[in-house]
Amino acid sequence: MCSNTCKGKFHGDQECLALKKVNEKVKGEIIAENPSIIYPLKCLMLNSYKPDLFEEILALETHLEKRRDTVIWRRHRISVEDVLKKYNLLTEQQIQEEIVQKICGILDINSFEVRPPGDVVSSITHPENQCLRALYTKGAMMAHNCLANTHISVDDNFIMSVYARVDINDQDLITINYTNVLEGTQERHEHLMEGKYFSCKCSRCKDPSELGTEISSLLCHKCRRGFLRHTELEVDFKIWQCSECKVCFKNFLIDLAIEEARRRIHDLDPTMGVQALEALYKTLLLTFHPNHYLMLELKQIMINFYSKSPPTKQNLNRKIDLCGSLMSVFSKIEPGISRIRALTMYELQSAIVDISNKQFKDKDINEEELIKELQTAEKILKDSVKFLLYEPKNSPEGRMAQMALNELKLLRHSIDNIKKEFLVPVTEDNNSKKIKEKLNKKKKNNKK
Repeated sequence: MCSNTCKGKFHGDQECLALKKVNEKVKGEIIAENPSIIYPLKCLMLNSYKPDLFEEILALETHLEKRRDTVIWRRHRISVEDVLKKYNLLTEQQIQEEIVQKICGILDINSFEVRPPGDVVSSITHPENQCLRALYTKGAMMAHNCLANTHISVDDNFIMSVYARVDINDQDLITINYTNVLEGTQERHEHLMEGKYFSCKCSRCKDPSELGTEISSLLCHKCRRGFLRHTELEVDFKIWQCSECKVCFKNFLIDLAIEEARRRIHDLDPTMGVQALEALYKTLLLTFHPNHYLMLELKQIMINFYSKSPPTKQNLNRKIDLCGSLMSVFSKIEPGISRIRALTMYELQSAIVDISNKQFKDKDINEEELIKELQTAEKILKDSVKFLLYEPKNSPEGRMAQMALNELKLLRHSIDNIKKEFLVPVTEDNNSKKIKEKLNKKKKNNKK
């Protein structure tokens, strides 16, 4: 809250003055006890000192009638509207125009999740920082597609940058993904229907195999050959059908299996180590496709554990296998510029470098094989840096890009040194070879 000593780090002078006026009416403790009112209140105050921006916000989609008298509507009425009324922070006209419900609807439907400023993310697992909500009026105008053609990044100052993820034709819509790319079709649809009030019909959503990734699929317990895929036979009638024997399972049975697996993953004791993770992974493979989104989540956790484990050959090989399996999925569900692919590639190249050096030290590979492996790691790291450089410099991924650039320089320097030390031919041998080649040519000419 603003006070006489406020430095206004995340808001301007006008908002600072407006918040101080609010404090004159309402004690800061009251607002602190009702955090739900803060964001709508900040938007309401814009009408006084930034009316153009306020009108721009009100022009965004509210889905007011679809939300009317729903659970979320009643929740906002109690936790936001009634509190603002109680402390006389609403005019009669604003009450009649349902301005609070409109603003709450706009924030729920159009706002973006952003991270608070934090440290560098050094693994592919998501940081457990609390997410913030931010409203970008122009960014909110972009359409949704589960295979979005843009890449979005937000820096520590909450400035959003939007890049073309892939080539975009003149007539194509500019799209972003309103959902989590690592969720299955059913979960994405539920998120869109509950929070955005529409259903997606993109190529990924229409394909039961989700572009061949089987990211939502379970193993068929009847034939043990096919995969159970989410299918909509009729409106509001969803089943899971085997791709081979065509047996069908009801939706609630699949939900039970997913919830149980999710509980097991989230209840993992981090002190138990990778053995417990591997045991759970083998157990879940009896039910889920290896690419199921819960298995992808577990693989990310496992990679994080292997990164912190002793760098034995077995651990490094396992980490490489896990990264490779993730990459095969990520390249399909997020083509082009991809944050999750960049972070996975960073972990992958690190394991390749470590195991190659160990193998060379143990004489399992020779100098040429070592260089070949390091060059593979160099290419992967270069691709990772290429994607990370689209991130703002003062974001976690942007800072990670600088780290990766330094590592890329060191890796290239290491490759050059190995080439100089082991693969530079002796001059005498080169001369001898040239002399022999000339003599052989002369002999052939003489025979002719």
